[in-house]
Amino acid sequence: MNKNLIPVVLISDDNFIMPTCVAITSLLVNKAPDTEYDVYIVMAECNESSYERIEMLRSFGSPINLVKASLDAYRDIKQLAHISIACLLKFDISELVPAYDKLLYLDGDIIVRGDLSEFYNVDLGDHYAAGVKELANMDEETGNVNAGIMLFNAKRIRDEKLNLKMREVRRSLGDRGSMDQQTYNIVTGKDYLYQDIKFNCIPPKVIEMAEGRIDRLNEVYGSDYKSAQDVIDKAVIIHYATGEKPWKYTFKPWAKEWYKYYKLSPFKDVEFKLRGIWSYRFDKLRKKIAQEGFAGFINIFRERKERRNKKVGKWE
Repeated sequence: MNKNLIPVVLISDDNFIMPTCVAITSLLVNKAPDTEYDVYIVMAECNESSYERIEMLRSFGSPINLVKASLDAYRDIKQLAHISIACLLKFDISELVPAYDKLLYLDGDIIVRGDLSEFYNVDLGDHYAAGVKELANMDEETGNVNAGIMLFNAKRIRDEKLNLKMREVRRSLGDRGSMDQQTYNIVTGKDYLYQDIKFNCIPPKVIEMAEGRIDRLNEVYGSDYKSAQDVIDKAVIIHYATGEKPWKYTFKPWAKEWYKYYKLSPFKDVEFKLRGIWSYRFDKLRKKIAQEGFAGFINIFRERKERRNKKVGKWE
């Protein structure tokens, strides 16, 4: 087997097929010449039109493997917010893609700016996975890993039948917004190898939590960044992990870079509705009022003032 052959797994349902195609496009466009990706897309009960779009990715010359998967094991778990139960198939990818001992998992709401060989070639030893510690857990010795980008020890997970345990734990947690991440952190006991934040950079969170604490960030992630903006500029994977997706709010500063890959993707011939700043503000105001009542109306203006005071570079 080619030692530079890297198995990459993504999951999609019909609602997420477009951003998934964009993510894979960026992955394949920006790979190193001697790297080959063996791409697996776990298709969660998708229709034929989704398969047709995915098939178009073969034009980039890399292997594209389609894995049909059922959601039957997860139908009793309530879908919350914008998160689909399809993401719970992440528990099963070691079984769904049995040919490899290590698997690189990527969420579909990302762009990949560079080659991922460095990340994949991490020696996992006997750890369950490698990933990037959540910024919110910077000060915790064993903080949660953001489950959107992970390098899995597929052999250990498979041997221990960890997918069955994760199903049980997730079901015991009841209805919640975190569909899979909390389960991973519980079941694995956070037995992770923490990686540089460049492999899972969430720009709004970097700006919110790292500005003014860059020395602490460098200590935690073993890096040498000069500022929050420097973290974003040097990121290998940009993760649009918040609800402010670039295909939803196209005026956002991170939307332009994402749209570049959209125009190279199988969806380049499909125009989507552009939504401006007033649509965004209305949606946010409506959500705040629904959650907090009149206090939410007041808080949204206070938060806007705070963001203006913390404005950082081109990403804010």
